[in-house]
Amino acid sequence: MQARLYPYAVALLMAAPGALPLAQAADPGGLCRPDQTLDKDRLAAYLIQTYPVSTAYLAVGKEAAPIASPRALVAWLLKKRAGERNTGGACSGDSCNVDHMAEDVQRLIDGKDEGFRPSGRTDAAAFFREDSRITLSCTVATATPTLPHAPQAVRMGVAPLAAASGAAAVPAAATAAPAAPATWMDPLRVRGNPDQLSIDHRDKAGYASVERARVTLANDEVAQSRTNDVVVYAGYSLDKRPIGEAGSTYEAVPYVGFKQNRVTSYAGATNEVTTSRTSQVGLLSAFHFTHPDSANTEDLTARPDYLVNNTDGSRLLTVNFTFTPVRPGVLNDFLRWGNGLAFKPILVGQSRNGIYINRGDPDVYDQHSDFIRLGAQAGFTLSSTNPALPFDFTTTFTGLKALQGNRSIHYWKSVLTYNLNQNVGLSLDYSNGLLPDSGDQERKWGLAVSSKF
Repeated sequence: MQARLYPYAVALLMAAPGALPLAQAADPGGLCRPDQTLDKDRLAAYLIQTYPVSTAYLAVGKEAAPIASPRALVAWLLKKRAGERNTGGACSGDSCNVDHMAEDVQRLIDGKDEGFRPSGRTDAAAFFREDSRITLSCTVATATPTLPHAPQAVRMGVAPLAAASGAAAVPAAATAAPAAPATWMDPLRVRGNPDQLSIDHRDKAGYASVERARVTLANDEVAQSRTNDVVVYAGYSLDKRPIGEAGSTYEAVPYVGFKQNRVTSYAGATNEVTTSRTSQVGLLSAFHFTHPDSANTEDLTARPDYLVNNTDGSRLLTVNFTFTPVRPGVLNDFLRWGNGLAFKPILVGQSRNGIYINRGDPDVYDQHSDFIRLGAQAGFTLSSTNPALPFDFTTTFTGLKALQGNRSIHYWKSVLTYNLNQNVGLSLDYSNGLLPDSGDQERKWGLAVSSKF
């Protein structure tokens, strides 16, 4: 059983100081990802091994220490120690190790280690939070962080781990904690909007606002109909690579989409049931731009898409663009409040441009005119940070001016979701206006089982 424990976890289970001397700092090899960014989980494991703390120190605090994640644990330690310093507490033993940890991490963030370049400015505690957008880029794939305070680390003993054969004990801090192995599922994305397939689930602020794939029961008051909807877009990230400034990346996500609408119309004397299906295929190219002297970033997507309407015979080729400026704590990022809520203002520039390869059957031919539309989407997300009340609410208004074609877009959509877990929820949604893709009128509410990952 002991042999299966993570090395960093073993390093936490310290006996009294002086029981056994701690080995030299762990080998930090493999801290840099293929895209030349520093893996924060591996860095956290390396820090914990270099500056170990005792279980007694972990047991003191208002919140339980999250020992299942190196990154979360380091963030917890730095936050705990900051509170102690605010009350005038001098360091001793464990807390001195946390101070050393904070000082060495801050040195990396301040750009004082030539092996790494920061994407912006922040403090050590904020750097390890899950919602942090600040990254460290490796100047070379084998870059090793320098920890000047390692010689001053308070040494604590580790109970020896011996093999079943009775081999000599090996200090737990002798090797770096292995990262969880990547699987083929990691680049898979499932969403309700193809423009958002570039958002990784580790991007907490962006991920909180993505539209979900869904199965919906809806009522359309304009068309006097009831609708069962299925909407899903599935993409797979094939190529993510660094470009330009440190931390800037390019990512390609080919995808397929499927929509099915089963409509029961009650406008006439008798109910009429019709079913329509559309399918599409496309390639999302996503560019993420960072700045060496700022935490501000910009995301640009370009998405050619080919849509086939299996009901009316039309074929539509579009090229769509989005531009998302991210200003940490101000725009397209969460503002966290002390009452358990987080607020995210949304502003995304959009351009939708379409050419009908086939305008379809005669009864819809005149509706299908080529278009160029330019505008923006604005709104906000309100999300609960209380695990006992796992909900989020997103409302957006999309306005697109028709530079070509006869329909400008004005579309409002609101979604309230109760999250059963990180990926599945129950959503209540309402929409009203002209659909951004087709320009058709819609006023609809619905209850859906929704999913994203």
